Amino acid sequence: MRLLTLFLILLHCTCGRAQEADTIPVYDAPLATVSGYGQLNTRYSAAPVVGLGAAELKRYDESSLLSALNRVPGVRFEERATASYRIAIRGASLRAPFGVRNTQVYWNGIPYGDPGGDVPLNFLNAVNIDRVEVIKGPSGGFYGPGTAGTLLLNTDAKHHPHERVESEASLTAGSFGFVRGGLVLKKENDSGGHKQFRAGYQRTDGYRDHSAMDRLTLQYSTTIKGKKNRNETKLHALYTKLDYELPGGLNPEQYAENPRQARPGSADKNASIHYHNLLLGLANSQYFGKWKMETAFYTTGFYFDHPFNFDYKREANLGGGGRFSARRLLRDDLDLAFGVESKLQYRTGQNFTNPDGTRPGDLNFSDEIFSQEGLLFGQLRYTPGPWDFNLGLSSSQLDYAIDRTFDADGNTGETEFSANRPLSLRLAAGRTFDFGYVYASRVDGFSPPTLDEFRTNEGSLNVDLNPEVGTNYELGFRTKLGGKLNAEFNVFHFALDEAITSFTDERGTQLFQNSGKTQQNGIEIAATYLALNGIDDPFRLELYASYTYYNFTYQDFQQRGTDFSGNNIPGAAPHTVNLEANLTLKNGLYLSLFHNFTDAIPLNDANEVFADSFHLLRTKLGYRNQQGLDIFLTGSNLLNERMSFGNDLNPRFGNRYFQPAPGRNWQVGVRKRW
Repeated sequence: MRLLTLFLILLHCTCGRAQEADTIPVYDAPLATVSGYGQLNTRYSAAPVVGLGAAELKRYDESSLLSALNRVPGVRFEERATASYRIAIRGASLRAPFGVRNTQVYWNGIPYGDPGGDVPLNFLNAVNIDRVEVIKGPSGGFYGPGTAGTLLLNTDAKHHPHERVESEASLTAGSFGFVRGGLVLKKENDSGGHKQFRAGYQRTDGYRDHSAMDRLTLQYSTTIKGKKNRNETKLHALYTKLDYELPGGLNPEQYAENPRQARPGSADKNASIHYHNLLLGLANSQYFGKWKMETAFYTTGFYFDHPFNFDYKREANLGGGGRFSARRLLRDDLDLAFGVESKLQYRTGQNFTNPDGTRPGDLNFSDEIFSQEGLLFGQLRYTPGPWDFNLGLSSSQLDYAIDRTFDADGNTGETEFSANRPLSLRLAAGRTFDFGYVYASRVDGFSPPTLDEFRTNEGSLNVDLNPEVGTNYELGFRTKLGGKLNAEFNVFHFALDEAITSFTDERGTQLFQNSGKTQQNGIEIAATYLALNGIDDPFRLELYASYTYYNFTYQDFQQRGTDFSGNNIPGAAPHTVNLEANLTLKNGLYLSLFHNFTDAIPLNDANEVFADSFHLLRTKLGYRNQQGLDIFLTGSNLLNERMSFGNDLNPRFGNRYFQPAPGRNWQVGVRKRW
């Protein structure tokens, strides 16, 4: 409330000096439809923001966002099993043994994910995403609690304002029974709005035994524009049916013997996940004089069925929430923005024994769970001349209330948990020079335990688990030289307290603990060079390179009588390199080559077990004509490296560390636009 009072006082003091006008004020970008702290031109944003458009996303294997996001320095998109995603932005994946956590995600401006931070990113197909923005590191609460980063995912009817609306159909088939189909139908209204229907289907038998996946997504979106573009309303509806098998982790002996095998017992118990999910979202932007008000509401529900090696889990979920923001140019060089965000969720969860994997056995425990998350945020941006100063404040809170209605051991009753951060601060300053843009920032991070961390699969309620808190210090530089070279350099120091880490018990159940203080230092470099532009030159040649250096260590962590202080944090690669070359001929032929080097990754706190370093070589060869036809062939892991896109960390029993990725594989596809 003190934050809200502060902003209202500031608003009252400034409104009298600002004159109302009939003309629409100029804003960098909307707030509720989130775009890099509300700034469209991220080249001059005092924050580590990276954008990927439709061209970049379609340049790679479109089975997931893995290939495209992993080109961004500081981002590691992982896929332990087919469609089992996790993301580490400027951090290890230690906190996310499965799923996406500690990362705020927005889809078309709609808060996407559960209160507390569990994000079902596998509900989305590539056909549902045209543009991605990555904000690396904590946001000071501007986009909700989190210490890792924020993903802004958008479905665009037009990739650029002056493009015509295009429909599209695609079909791809490949190794290990891979099939993917996509359909995008678009229609523009006379008012400038549009309607679109998107369907995506993807299946695979999987590289490993018991690793098949089947996913269907259906999306309907419509945009209605008001007179003189003073208001705009968007409706989004998304349905997902997702089924995928879980092969499980392998120990070193099994991994060496046959990386394609499943963990013993996974197939017998039908270890797998089955989802039905529906998401409805409504976003509106409205001008009132010099004010711009934006709202984004959503409601969601899913049914979850999950047989595992030792138990059987079923859940039903209803959720909803929204985001409201207001923005005003107080002067030409002074911009005020503030707002609120809220998420609510009701979930019923039952845990059973798993006799044979076909249906649940005896009930172990049953819970009714209420979760709610609230955020109050605000920002002042002052831009005198070449300077850019930013002050951000936020306050957030998370509450869980769990009513254990049944327990086989007779332990029933209610449990409540609350975590709050009264004040998070973001300070950032940047300056434009002839040679580029330089900025520095200090940003707070706050990340409470997710529901799956607080309420674990074996039935315990981790009431002693504390939220992560930390502060990130950063220096950054961007430059664009001669219309050919774009480069960016970042160096950061992130000090985290009460870091949440995971480990597994003898059954393989993921459990969580606070691991004290960590220190995360990093360097990120990326550059794109247009060697030949294809207009004055006989062909177009674009080169890209990125490098990430991480030094992530425990500063104060003792567990079960062992001191891990000074050890590297599991799950983070010290060195990562990406190299790309994209060649396009005037006759429509194109060729892309991609090389990724990932350094050896520690897999446990003692740094005794490592995933070997690897070189991942990929290619894409295709033909594209002016009539919208695109035929292509892609190849991945051409060196047939034994590697993983995400291993298991800290298994205390069984040494089941390894989740092998596919060997050499191919895909052939066709796309048609009209």
